[in-house]
Amino acid sequence: MLKKVLQNTFFRFLLTGVLNTIFGYLIFCLFTYLIGNAYVSVTLSTIAAVLFNFRTYGKLVFKSHDNSKIVRFFAAYLFIIATQMVLLKGLAYFGITNPYLAVALLVLPMATLSFIILKKFVFHLALIPDLSDNSEK
Repeated sequence: MLKKVLQNTFFRFLLTGVLNTIFGYLIFCLFTYLIGNAYVSVTLSTIAAVLFNFRTYGKLVFKSHDNSKIVRFFAAYLFIIATQMVLLKGLAYFGITNPYLAVALLVLPMATLSFIILKKFVFHLALIPDLSDNSEK
C-alpha cells in the first residue's frame, strides 16, 4: 500500500514540500546563527532553498535530471509568490486580515497551483516543441 501511495505524483510533491520546508527553515537558522542578521539570512536561505527545491522536486517528484529547467523553475516560483500575495490581499479585502489564518487557508490551493505549474510548465514541457531537432530529411 505504501508503495502505491508513493507512486502518486501529487503525494510525492506534498512530502517533498515538507522536506523542502524543513530544509529552508534549518538553513535559515544556520545562516542566522552564523551571520546574526535576519535579512541577510532570509536572502541567503531563500536562494539555497530554491536551489534545493529545484533538485528535490525535479528528481523526487517529476523524475527530471535536466538542470536547464532552472530558469523556468525560478520564473514559476516568482509567479507562485506573486499569486499568493494577490490572494492574501483578496482575503484581506474580504475581512480575513489575520496573516496566520490567511496563509493557512491558502496552503492547499497554493500547493495545488504549484504542483500544476511545476508539472505542466517546468518539468513536463510537452506543449513546447523541441526546436533543436534537426532530423529533417
